[in-house]
Amino acid sequence: MKALLLFSGGIDSTYLLHKLQHEVEQPRKRGTSVGEVICLSFDYQQPHADRELEAAKAITERLGVLHLVESLSLPFMSQDMASDAVVPNRNMIFLAVAGAVAVRDECDMIYIGCTQSDHEVFADCRPGFLREMNEALRLSVGVHVVAPLVGCSKRQVVVAGEQYGIDWGDTWSCYAGGQEECGECLACEERVACLS
Repeated sequence: MKALLLFSGGIDSTYLLHKLQHEVEQPRKRGTSVGEVICLSFDYQQPHADRELEAAKAITERLGVLHLVESLSLPFMSQDMASDAVVPNRNMIFLAVAGAVAVRDECDMIYIGCTQSDHEVFADCRPGFLREMNEALRLSVGVHVVAPLVGCSKRQVVVAGEQYGIDWGDTWSCYAGGQEECGECLACEERVACLS
């Protein structure tokens, strides 16, 4: 089966990519049915688009994974995320577009790296929302949404990533839009907390 991974180049999606790639390479040991992984990133004019997509491209190139980038022109999504990280229904939009991409590229599953740490701030990272999106995409296009990290904290993801030798310095989390991390936005604060 072919999997489409929503990939930001951040900690959660990078861990998930390594995990899935490991399962592709050793399916019998892991008991998985994933045979190929394609990564999908979005350019929605977010302030940090250049740096985020640069990190995503570098990681996927190093792992030899096909990396797709879809552009979305929705003005409300390009707000200043450094001051307000919550873009209403961002994951719903991403998953809906991913559903179309999955059909085009003959993918059976869409993986998303939502974690337990995201639940409080982002309503569209919660288990109930993900279950409903899975049902909607299953009924509409026959594709399943898989969120294997939804019960994990970001710290647990970092610890689990040690087995794959992930260099977290290659990932990008900052929402501010500079070439260096601002250290003040929500993503930076969470990054520091889970990596320390």
